[in-house]
Formats: sequence, structure tokens, C-alpha cells
Amino acid sequence: MDTRQQIEALEIQLIEAMKSSHVAELELLLSDNLIFTNHNGHLVSKADDIAAHQSGDLEVYSIETSAQLIEVLNDTTAIVSVVIDMSTALAGHTSIGIYRFTRVWKLSNSAWQVVAVHSSQLVS
Repeated sequence: MDTRQQIEALEIQLIEAMKSSHVAELELLLSDNLIFTNHNGHLVSKADDIAAHQSGDLEVYSIETSAQLIEVLNDTTAIVSVVIDMSTALAGHTSIGIYRFTRVWKLSNSAWQVVAVHSSQLVS
């Protein structure tokens, strides 16, 4: 399996882990040093994201992806840009919208992890 195929599979794995709040899977896929800038411009750490899933404060009702672009920079770095139509609730506040996410995947110690994420809301 080449790098592009690995990243495609990991993106599916990440989305499924997000949908089901599969914390153990998210722990593996997200770097401890994750920098996530959400669509409101707020920084979210791995610990913040995991805590939201663990506590049940974050509920993911649906996630549909489209327009995915994968740019493999080298054997250890890949960038993904993807449009995500999602419906979630955070601390009881429902959010429905279409977003573009950019994720940077980095290979470290034989495992790919997301090290950076940026999201922008396209449609609410």
C-alpha cells in the first residue's frame, strides 16, 4: 500500500472514530502535540478533543466527506484537504454546517498521526 492509500484509509478510520467517539482510536490517530484551529479560530488540543468525546459533551450525529485532496510531501508527511458536511452537538448546542478541513499527517515511530488541523466553515 502506497502512502496515498495509507492516508486515505487513515482518514476513513479517523472519521469513523469521530462518529463513534472511539477514544482509544482517537488516542492513536492524534499526535500528543496536535494543533487544531477550529472554525471559530480557537485552539483545541488533543486532550481537549479527547475529553469532549470521553465526557459525552461532543455528540456527532453525522459526517459526510467529499472533495478530498491528498498531497503526499515525502515519505513522512501528507496534507489532506476535505469538505465535511456534519451535524454535531457540543455541550448541548447543535451545530450543522459544511466545513473544509486541512489535516497534516506525520509518520513517526512507524505510525501516522495527525499533527495539525485547521477548519473553516463554508456553509451553516
